[in-house]
Amino acid sequence: MAIPLAPELVRAAQAAGYQMISIEQPRSRRWLLTLRDRANITLLVMIQSRPLVGATDVQELAELVRARRVSQGILWAYDGDFSPEAHRTCMELRAAQLTLCTSLPAAS
Repeated sequence: MAIPLAPELVRAAQAAGYQMISIEQPRSRRWLLTLRDRANITLLVMIQSRPLVGATDVQELAELVRARRVSQGILWAYDGDFSPEAHRTCMELRAAQLTLCTSLPAAS
């Protein structure tokens, strides 16, 4: 499994139409991107680079979205996928405006 580098993630965000505000790497296989979309809405993207992303990651993103007071959170399973529990947790936390993806969706 390839671990992405920060410049690669920045290019992917820009190619999807987002403006980069900040990038952090709090853990060895996790990045947090704060982005702005075309409608000037700020969102947080948590990137997990591992084969299976679980419910705990979804819960952590929801907490970060609330703490940072951003409009939306995206959990990107980079070169991986989501467990059934992750999907279930995301549905339960639907009010937190969370999206699960395996590639970064285009900016709205």
